[in-house]
Amino acid sequence: MKRVLPLLLLLAGCTATPVATTTPPSMTPTTTTTVTTTSPRLDTPRKLPADPCQVLVASDFDEPLSGTPQPQPDTPRSCLFRVGAGNDQVVRVRFADAYVRPDQSMELLVGDGHSASMTCAETPNGIECTELVAVNATESLEVVVFLRGGNSGQVAKAVQGYAGDAFARMVVTS
Repeated sequence: MKRVLPLLLLLAGCTATPVATTTPPSMTPTTTTTVTTTSPRLDTPRKLPADPCQVLVASDFDEPLSGTPQPQPDTPRSCLFRVGAGNDQVVRVRFADAYVRPDQSMELLVGDGHSASMTCAETPNGIECTELVAVNATESLEVVVFLRGGNSGQVAKAVQGYAGDAFARMVVTS
């Protein structure tokens, strides 16, 4: 009987109905994965107009423009706006190639969620800030503001305003 007892216990365990075991949802392990992308965010691609001198208008500026906006011959696809009587503020709009965020730039979102970046630098004559905005997969908008005698906060605010105004005028592509 001593020999048969372990065999009976083994057979009894094999014929029993298995009990299903599941992990309660509160104990299910979760993992979080962070993915870094290098491509810009383009929630609603836009189309650049043919003329960079048309993306800003006189009402975008706090002071009157001195003269009409002019393309810059040495910088293709660009336009220069001179603001105020003393030309203390100069704004350049340029249509550039695909967006690539410059090193050491501050990352922003513009409009309905487009990648943008801003950098500011002191020059011997004033402060210059540049904002680069992803417009579509192959093109970007660059707005540069130079202000003689200004401070970086003032110029950064101006460049953000002009870039936002210009971006808002671009036609959505489908």
